[in-house]
Amino acid sequence: MRLNLHYTLLFILLFTGASNSSAGSIDKGYKALEVQDYFKAKKYFTKGLKYNNSAASQGLSIIYFRNDNPFHNYDSAYQFIVRSIEGWDMVKQRKKDKWAKYGFTRDSILSLRQIVSSEFFRMARSDKSELAYSTFIQKHPWANEKEAAIVTRDSIAFFAAVKLNSTDSYKNFAGKYPESVYAELARENYYDSQFYEETIEGSLQSYVSFIESNPNSPLRPLAEKNVFGISTASNSSESFNNFIVSYPQNRFVDTAWVQLYEFELSNYSKDVMEKFLKTDAPFKSRIKKDIELFDSIALPYSVNSKYGFMNEDGKVMIRSSYDFVGFFQEGLAIVALNDRYGFINKHGDLQIPCKYESVGDFNNGLSIVELNGKMGMIDRNGRFLFECVYHDLGVFSEGMAYAGLNDKYGYYDSHGKEVIPHKFDDAYDFNDGIANIENEGKQSIINTAGDYEIPLAHSGIKLYYDTLYTFEEDGFYGIMNHKAQIFVVPIYTAISSVHNGLAIASIQDRVVYLDTLGTMVIDNGYEPYPNYILKGEFIDGISIAWKKGKYGRINVKDEIVTEFKFENIGMGTDQFPGQKKGLWGIFDSKGKVEVTPSYESLEPTGNGNYIASRNYIMGVIDSKGNTIVPFSFSEVESIGTDLFLVMHNEKVGIYKNEKLIIPVQYDQIRVFDKDFLFLSKEGRLSYYNISKGKLIELVDK
Repeated sequence: MRLNLHYTLLFILLFTGASNSSAGSIDKGYKALEVQDYFKAKKYFTKGLKYNNSAASQGLSIIYFRNDNPFHNYDSAYQFIVRSIEGWDMVKQRKKDKWAKYGFTRDSILSLRQIVSSEFFRMARSDKSELAYSTFIQKHPWANEKEAAIVTRDSIAFFAAVKLNSTDSYKNFAGKYPESVYAELARENYYDSQFYEETIEGSLQSYVSFIESNPNSPLRPLAEKNVFGISTASNSSESFNNFIVSYPQNRFVDTAWVQLYEFELSNYSKDVMEKFLKTDAPFKSRIKKDIELFDSIALPYSVNSKYGFMNEDGKVMIRSSYDFVGFFQEGLAIVALNDRYGFINKHGDLQIPCKYESVGDFNNGLSIVELNGKMGMIDRNGRFLFECVYHDLGVFSEGMAYAGLNDKYGYYDSHGKEVIPHKFDDAYDFNDGIANIENEGKQSIINTAGDYEIPLAHSGIKLYYDTLYTFEEDGFYGIMNHKAQIFVVPIYTAISSVHNGLAIASIQDRVVYLDTLGTMVIDNGYEPYPNYILKGEFIDGISIAWKKGKYGRINVKDEIVTEFKFENIGMGTDQFPGQKKGLWGIFDSKGKVEVTPSYESLEPTGNGNYIASRNYIMGVIDSKGNTIVPFSFSEVESIGTDLFLVMHNEKVGIYKNEKLIIPVQYDQIRVFDKDFLFLSKEGRLSYYNISKGKLIELVDK
């Protein structure tokens, strides 16, 4: 108690008897800050920390936060604003009244703290990692963005768990974030299925004989099911037709008709549906309904955390009974129940049972699915083209799909037949009759017969131009043909593919350009700069180059199109964004100012407009500098032609050119179709028809 009393008395003395000089320091600091004399302001505020910690810390936080002085440091700005608010209650009222004219108020300190926190949130969003958001949440519990950070962090963590798709990853997620909206999905499930065979032989004839000799047996349904399964095992139109003709009394004839219909719908079109109307199919009314629903739009909605579908008028099409739904693709949509996934059709029928750990949208009548941690492929009837035994599986490309089994890759045709054995360490899709593969740390290209088009001798193989490829050797790149004959020895530290007749490359800290044969045709002392492989490519005959610390633009003849006088340059042809004296403006192709540099950033949207930042507030301008979207937002994103997603106070809305078409009051908005926007607000889903300018909401439950 004696020690505590000593420090209490010392504290009172420091803040009552010896504060005149430091109080003067505070006044001088604020005045120096007003005229942006940051050196003096920092000196006075630092001196004032001893006796007037809160005010001095506020001043220092302002200095460190601003980026127009050499002391700019967000971490320091954060530390001092925390000190300022912590010390506020210890400041005497007369000092608060005295310095209020400088903005030394509790509200201003809290406001600055939020501004600082917002910057850290922006940095966390740029980092896009779970750790960055967790650190932000821990250090900024007061921030307006805290809830958004929690949601984003949980989303990152959850989808990282989904990517691993292991029990441990989901358990770890649930343990770290037990209150997350994703916690219910992060649990283990096991799926077991068993097929019981009643006959010893298990042959088609044995099941047929059983039915004939035991027509009233309770096991007849199982026998008939096996007859159906064996007869249609090839999963072809012919097999379904033969079964229908051969076993007309079998209770699975109607099923065979349905599966024949779904098999034919691999080519999802009205023509197939209309063709089946002319057959003996026993479900003509359903086919007519399919034709009626073919062009209909089904939009997911949610009620009490269960999902269903509504139409464009907001009326229920399919009742909400699923834990999750996707959008319809080829007439089928992904749904989930109890952490398992399947598919429904537009009638609301569960066409593929919810038994898979993950599924992909149907593409040409096939979907990649996962069961017990292994991948397979099913058709619209739920029949396996590939059983779930593969650790990796690709979609069909040029009639071939790669598959990974026992750590080796091979290829299969569209009938599920292995055509290239599992002998590669990695494999990729076929394109123009060839595919990249990897083996023993080397890369090559194979044809559809599995033969090497290029000897397995190099790594880093990528298409350069036509039949030429780049390859890597000891960290350097060269060019060879498809027979591994070297055209250019590996002397380059990087080589791009050919664009507009030229490829960009780097050698000995120089950026050069090569023609389609790999001959160096431009070597003019250009230097590497961030993203030079991307920004240095010739687009519409123009490339961005950097020389002697300045950016300019050249054409394919190495003629200067835009003089080297910029601190940075953005993409563009007839017009481009450029940076001078730290600010961005818009310039014509020759570098003449069209919009005076006055922005912290300018991002072309691709339609002649620019997302801009001014005084750290976002908006949109056109090519002449006219404001399209007002400078009122913390974030602006181009999401389509003339559409801009805007954010304010963690709520989002949509501008279409200069018109606010969706108020800034939603939690999430995204494009899911060329004509529709998906809107989410407080867990309620709605939609906006862009072409009709119509908001769609659920009108009944």
